[in-house]
Formats: sequence, structure tokens, C-alpha cells
Amino acid sequence: MYRWMIQGFGVGLVSAVFACATGVAQADGFSDGIDKLSRQALLEELESIPPDVRVMMNREQMARFIANVLVDRRVLHAAERAGVAELSQVRANIARATRDIMTRAWVDGEMVKAEANLPDVTGLAHERYLVNQKTYIVPEAVRVSHILFAVDEDVEGKRDAQAKARAMQALQQLRDGADFEALAREHSDDPGSKRTGGEIRGWSEKGRFVAPFEAAAYALKPGEISDLVRSRFGYHIIKLHEKREARQQSFDEVKASIIAALRKDMLAEKRAALLKPFQGRQPIEMDEATLEALKKP
Repeated sequence: MYRWMIQGFGVGLVSAVFACATGVAQADGFSDGIDKLSRQALLEELESIPPDVRVMMNREQMARFIANVLVDRRVLHAAERAGVAELSQVRANIARATRDIMTRAWVDGEMVKAEANLPDVTGLAHERYLVNQKTYIVPEAVRVSHILFAVDEDVEGKRDAQAKARAMQALQQLRDGADFEALAREHSDDPGSKRTGGEIRGWSEKGRFVAPFEAAAYALKPGEISDLVRSRFGYHIIKLHEKREARQQSFDEVKASIIAALRKDMLAEKRAALLKPFQGRQPIEMDEATLEALKKP
């Protein structure tokens, strides 16, 4: 959301075009050669920047921010002289922005207070863990690489016999000591893993692969290379890097995530309770004629 701030620290759309980093500091403020921005005014403008972004600003970024503010203020004066503030759409947008900012600030402030008063839920977290231990099992998984020789009966050169012959030749090269990654980069028809030397990045849990591939992968020992494996995609040569057995996570391993989830649920309930008194008592009713009339600009 604040990436544009980090990159340019712009205040508005217009000033982003004219951004520069030439603000000159003076005793009574900062000048860009046309106008000045007092230190107090700058501090007020900086309130719009999230603290975690503001603390990252270097000298050049701060100067650019000041330059943007000064440009925006001059453009604003031009817009005011042109009577833009009297346009109905502008007034509506200002009113909506004001409403959104104020309501969000109030709700966020109330939720900060609510979060500070949440009870210690460690005991409740342990209860949830005991009741749902199956949820906290690290599943069995493997890390594998493969070389695919695709089979597509509709494309010349990809017929089954031809793909199988290429796969057998590569398999023999591997058995003779060829490098798996090099062969994958040269021969694999899987564009996703070809760039990584055949490696399928990360742990692959059961159910991720098609049945023949999965059965062959889980039957291997770390470092082993499979025979040819035929799937609906073609012929695979699979190399197993590592196998992870399923295991039960301890409460200490998952405590933080359970507590975070409980606190999130509690805050959601408190937010709903906070807003409930402001909810209407009946649905809004409207006939088609009224709807059509309202839709017209």
C-alpha cells in the first residue's frame, strides 16, 4: 500500500511528476526557491506517513517529500482559484474521504484499546491444541527433481515411442554418471522445473503429484534415481533429494500461531460488537423506478 511512499514519498499525483530533492533547510523552515514550509507544518504533513515508513526516510527522501508538499500546495491554490472546490463531484469526494478517514481512525483506535485489554489466552490455546491435535501434524513430504519427456499424440516429435527412446537414453547417461541437473536443463519438457535443473522447489506433500509419479517418488531413498515412470504427461526420471516423515508438532511449536488466531477471533467479535449499535434495524427498500432514477448521473 505504501510502496509509492517508500519510492518517492509523494503527497499527490501532480507533485509526483515534478518531484525533486532540492529542498534547502533554513532557520525558519525549508525552501524550494519559491515557497517555504515551516518545521511545524512539515511535522504535521509527516503525520500522514506510517511510522514504520517514516523512520526509513533518508535525507534525499525527506527533501523530496518536502518538495512534493510545496508543489502540491501551489497546485491546490491553483485549483481553488479555478473554483474546483465548488464542483459537486469534488464536494462529494471530499465528504466521502473525510467520512472514511474519520470512521477508520475511530474504529482503529477502539480496536487498539480492545487489543490491549485482551485476556491471556495461553490456557485456551492449549485446550484448542489438545482437542485438535490432528490439525497440527506435519505431513509426510518429499523434495524431488525430475526430467520430463512429454508425450502428445497430436504433436509430431512427441509421440510415445520417440519420447520413451529419449528418456531411455537420458536414463542410461545418468547411470553412467551424467549430471542430473545438466540433463534436466538440456532435455526436460517441464518448463517450470527445467530452469532449476529439474528441481521442484520446496516440500511436496502427498496428493500433489499424479499417482504414478507420487508412488515412484515415495518409494525412492534419498539420492536415488528412478526408472522411467509413465504418467499422463509423459515419461519422468525422478530423483529423490529428501524425505520427511509425518510427525506431530508439539504445543510449543504451534503455541504462537494458535494464540494469534484466538486473539484475531476475539478482536473480530469485539469489532462486530462495536459496530452493532450503528447497524440499521431493517433492510433498505427500493422499487425499480427509484433505482433507475438514482443510477442516472
